[in-house]
Amino acid sequence: MALEGISIERIRLAELPDLAARLVGNAAPQAFIPITIHRARAHSHNPHAQPDDVALLLAKAGGAPVGYFGLMAVMLQVGGRLARVHWLTTWGVAPGYLGRGLGSALMQAALDLDVDLAIVGSAPARRVSAKFGFVEAQPLEYVQLDLGGWAAYNPVTLVLRLLRKLLSFVGVRWSVEKTEPRINRLFEHLFKPFLRPWLNRKLRRRLSPAAGGLRMQPIQAVPGFALPAEHTGFVRSQAVVNWMLAQPWVAPAGQSASEGLNYGFTDSRAEFAQSAWALSGPGDEEWGFACFQSSRLRGRKVLKVLDYHLAPGAPADLLATAAVQLAARQQSDLIEGPAGLAEPFAGGRLPWLLHRKQRILQLHPHKPGSPLDQALPKLTQTFCDGDMAFT
Repeated sequence: MALEGISIERIRLAELPDLAARLVGNAAPQAFIPITIHRARAHSHNPHAQPDDVALLLAKAGGAPVGYFGLMAVMLQVGGRLARVHWLTTWGVAPGYLGRGLGSALMQAALDLDVDLAIVGSAPARRVSAKFGFVEAQPLEYVQLDLGGWAAYNPVTLVLRLLRKLLSFVGVRWSVEKTEPRINRLFEHLFKPFLRPWLNRKLRRRLSPAAGGLRMQPIQAVPGFALPAEHTGFVRSQAVVNWMLAQPWVAPAGQSASEGLNYGFTDSRAEFAQSAWALSGPGDEEWGFACFQSSRLRGRKVLKVLDYHLAPGAPADLLATAAVQLAARQQSDLIEGPAGLAEPFAGGRLPWLLHRKQRILQLHPHKPGSPLDQALPKLTQTFCDGDMAFT
């Protein structure tokens, strides 16, 4: 697809850091940019990438960026063998160029690379991808544990909901979507010092005694671990996990040179930090490791599981125990992680606690018989496939 006055360039991985530094350094306030400096730097350290890999499709008009499609090499395991697939990590069009077909032109440029592709996107983005032949893998189920969800049951919010319902019976529509979160945050702020210790005790009682002796020791890098031999799907090795820890794609608030620019994906976040922890039991029994990301999002402290590897003899609810302990230390309001986090708390009397989510992955084999095409019938997602831990 050709658009008058617009060219689409293939930016190699080796060129990416210099390109980002130049575009960010020369940008006027609120200018549209295709990538941040720290994200470009992280890309350049990808252990599965090659310097000549196309890492960014950059649409330009008059020398200025007006759209982009980011790509990242990841590793797919199928039939006991490893093969590279390119994950489409970002997809954006400048405001003045929306609705002109540029997003579709960028997608066609990605297909023209003639490589296996994978993407996770919003519902509108998935509809576009489907038109280009992307097919959906089995959805990934994951969960959020909302440790502050009780605030939504405060009396003021309940009265507002009742009033909205009554007004709807007489044909009056009244939106409280903007008011409710503010009221909930106020109640959470007022009563959290009293209710949070009670909730922490209640959560710990739901965990098994076997995990009660958990010890968490901070580490700078994770040790080696074995990958499942029979797994068909994307894999994250020791090298990938340690790359992710050393080169985060997000910067703490105030530490990014591009915070005042127009970047469509996460640039910086308040109180952002990543950490890795060695997990051990009584008698220094090694139970594995877990990596977490913490930040403040829309006024709430969020703790997200990144990667983890648990020893065969570790307690079944070890990851949930580690997440609950760390959330208590950090006073996190929300924990996000794999579906197994919910098992100790399912069926409890805390209706606000569990929120089950889905992540939709779309795949596009570049030809019949390619590694991704072979994997399609039995490919399964894990919580940290591809770029999930970065975004």
